[in-house]
Amino acid sequence: MVDVGRRLLLVALLLLVNAPGYSATRVACPVPGVTLFSDQAEDGELACQAVGATLAFMRGHGFRVDARFTIDLVDRPLSLHGTEVTGTYDSRRFHIEVPSFSQAQLMAQRHPPFRMRMSRALWQSFVAHEVAHAVAQANFRVPKPSLEAHEYIAYVVQLATLPDVLQQQLLASFSNPAFYHEREINGIFLQLDPEVFAVKAYRHFVAQPDPQTFFQRLLNSRLGSPR
Repeated sequence: MVDVGRRLLLVALLLLVNAPGYSATRVACPVPGVTLFSDQAEDGELACQAVGATLAFMRGHGFRVDARFTIDLVDRPLSLHGTEVTGTYDSRRFHIEVPSFSQAQLMAQRHPPFRMRMSRALWQSFVAHEVAHAVAQANFRVPKPSLEAHEYIAYVVQLATLPDVLQQQLLASFSNPAFYHEREINGIFLQLDPEVFAVKAYRHFVAQPDPQTFFQRLLNSRLGSPR
């Protein structure tokens, strides 16, 4: 007979596996340090591609990309502080959650991301956004980095890793100019409209004479501090 402790453990595992949004299948993602779960094989493959592209971009811009984290593609909406979101990163557990592509499509019917329909390439960019948070966390050298510094990096990486045609379509939907001065990269812009913040951040980044140096400035000092 199965003893009581083992029976309770078995019941707990069954409940976990059958819980809504739980992704039980581990994907063989060929990226060291990354553990990815998805119930949809195509989603898992696309997410792995997004991880690889994100790490390649960030490595090329001076980031160490040896962070270890887990990604769970969940079949349910995600929310943060009561607002529906396209991904979350838990810095305490080094854990990323992104809605599955089919779930993201449903979410996009309510809130079109960047004024666009949800395509697989756009969905991959939300994976890239959360991965960028995980990598940035391992690279910050300032205590308690600001939310706007974190989001600047994540949004720049998200837009930079989009296919060129999709990136141009996205940018063409926004007339907002780049941040004029780094003091404008603040929580007010971020809270008013995160997507406008994203576009302004990307345009500011590509206008830098040395974008990699600006990334390092974000990682090593606070915005607006003396150079």
